[in-house]
Amino acid sequence: MALAIGDDVFADTQRLERRHNQEIIPMLDGLYQSAGLAVRDTELVSFSAGPGGFTGVRIAASVAQGVAMACGCPVVPQRCSDILVRSWAQCPPTLELVISVVPSRAQSFYVSAHSGGAGMWSQQYTDQLCDAAPEWLRDIAASADLQPTAVAIIGAMPVWLPDELKACSRGEVIPDARAMISTARSTHEEGRSVSAEFALPIYIQGDSPWRKRQSGATS
Repeated sequence: MALAIGDDVFADTQRLERRHNQEIIPMLDGLYQSAGLAVRDTELVSFSAGPGGFTGVRIAASVAQGVAMACGCPVVPQRCSDILVRSWAQCPPTLELVISVVPSRAQSFYVSAHSGGAGMWSQQYTDQLCDAAPEWLRDIAASADLQPTAVAIIGAMPVWLPDELKACSRGEVIPDARAMISTARSTHEEGRSVSAEFALPIYIQGDSPWRKRQSGATS
């Protein structure tokens, strides 16, 4: 969580382990107190909109909407995978492709690929919910030009990850809200922020664990 006033940034990063609903408001209050501001002074809100953990994403959206509605300010939803890539402070300059793998449930993961280089990352393959390696990932693994120094996988390592890519795994990255600030500002300046009622979680095909009842099934 971060609060920016010009170039001054106040941040609080914690691993809450399913305690988001208990801790997020006290953390937010603490940042406003540190900055010497009131919530009503907020001019722009941004949040990690997913895809990601169902409860965490919905809590983030609810808090973002609440602050924005109270202040009458716009909101910039950001993709979780984009935030993770920008949060990776140890990103080597040789990298050309970063693959983000975010757990969903069991062996299902949100997978995306980002190309460009440090400070210029953009999604080459947008988030997919996968329980097996998607075709584009298999193509990368099979490429004769695959160089582990040019490709990195951040986040989880599914059991179905192609063997050729396992050497590219760089482990978990902790999302850093400070990495969201410049993107939030530039997105708003480009006229792509939204009003509070449209600041919604990002869901993708296959996101819901709900399954249609089989014909003839009984409760």
